Amino acid sequence: MGIILSTGTYDRFDKAANDVNGLLYSDKGGKGAQPFKGAKVQRLAKLTAETTTANGGLTWKAKEVYLDETGLAIEKVDGFEWTDDNPVFTLNAASIGAVMMVSQSGRPAIDPDPAKRYWFGNPGGGGGGGVTPQRLQAKTDVTLSPNVVNTLSFRSVNYINGEISANVNVVQNKVSQAFYEEDEIIYGILDGVNYILDPYLFSQGIQNASI
Repeated sequence: MGIILSTGTYDRFDKAANDVNGLLYSDKGGKGAQPFKGAKVQRLAKLTAETTTANGGLTWKAKEVYLDETGLAIEKVDGFEWTDDNPVFTLNAASIGAVMMVSQSGRPAIDPDPAKRYWFGNPGGGGGGGVTPQRLQAKTDVTLSPNVVNTLSFRSVNYINGEISANVNVVQNKVSQAFYEEDEIIYGILDGVNYILDPYLFSQGIQNASI
């Protein structure tokens, strides 16, 4: 059975998740992205696999990480681990390798266990909080046609091009053809399981560059 959140829990967590994502991905006085340290229990998690019983990309196994001085997510020694019995719940469908702040702020609307500590995270924002662009890199020369999802030619990377996920889905519906060269860096917005490139493409026509 899929996990369903009550409207109140969703709204409260959606606002909190956007707040902490903003803190996570913003620059703190030149120190780079720093994990939020608040009163509630919050941890930085990297998604490693969907739960054994799949739930549409909404429940995940994960490991606790920290950001080094370059912004790379490093697994913490003796850090927290999320499993089938205690997964990370995401408000939107996520992908393997995604890094996000998770917190104990709410519980499922169906059959919640009062003794269990439920963890929630938001891979790309939602509600009124906006989204976070993801840095992507072309693994080969590739041409993208409108509304054709490419599943093999791009990977997600951090800002020094360290690999986050070896394969990601990308799609564009803004130009007749979008050309990318091997190792070219682009940005996309996660929508479900696909990264949408449209916000970072020039107008109409055949394009060879992203903004």
